Amino acid sequence: MKRQLVYFGGIVLTIFDILFLIYITFYPVDTSFKFNVIAFDLFLCACFWVEFLYSLKKSDDRKEYLKNNSLGILGMLPFNSVFMRALRFVKLAQLIKIFILIRDDEKIVSDFLKKTYLDKVIIIAIVFIVAVTILVWLVDSNIADFKTAIWYTFASMTSTGYGDVVPTSTSGRIIGIVAMVGGIIIFSMITAIISSAYVSRLNRDKRKDLESKIDNLTAEVEKLNNKIDELNKR
Repeated sequence: MKRQLVYFGGIVLTIFDILFLIYITFYPVDTSFKFNVIAFDLFLCACFWVEFLYSLKKSDDRKEYLKNNSLGILGMLPFNSVFMRALRFVKLAQLIKIFILIRDDEKIVSDFLKKTYLDKVIIIAIVFIVAVTILVWLVDSNIADFKTAIWYTFASMTSTGYGDVVPTSTSGRIIGIVAMVGGIIIFSMITAIISSAYVSRLNRDKRKDLESKIDNLTAEVEKLNNKIDELNKR
């Protein structure tokens, strides 16, 4: 319970940190407020590193732990850039994953993630969105700010295509194509994983129901056998 509260607190603080970083990135703020946000971000990153080093020390297989948390390390780096700030979403996804593992049946959730790679797909999606947004913002002059770049990335990845924001350079259009194809792949994978989980749940429920019926029939057969044995003895 204590560990669960710690990670829940980490999730809440990370959400606030992300909101504050987004605010100071896209809106003009006074120097003191910006300083306080950066100080809070540095403090949170320090807490992340303490938790990471403690978990690494307690881990049975440290190489495997480092391998599984390599992207999470990027989300703990307190660099003052838009891309590195956006990687806080990766750390947030990792904290939510750990919280779910602690809160629910760890084996069931762990087996589900190993079979579906849902956590890795979500992290890849976050990194992909951030990378495409920054690239199209940097290479295309028609996309003037980061907010417009985010809007264009999501419109392209979801194949919505409102047409209110369009890249004018060849590089921007190529990145747009990459965003469209990547969006189709990512959302198709997430849809397939959710559908697979739903079908597996139905099959598991049917199997439990069938096993229950078999147990009941077995109990009835045993009762009949006992009665037959009693009649034979008479």
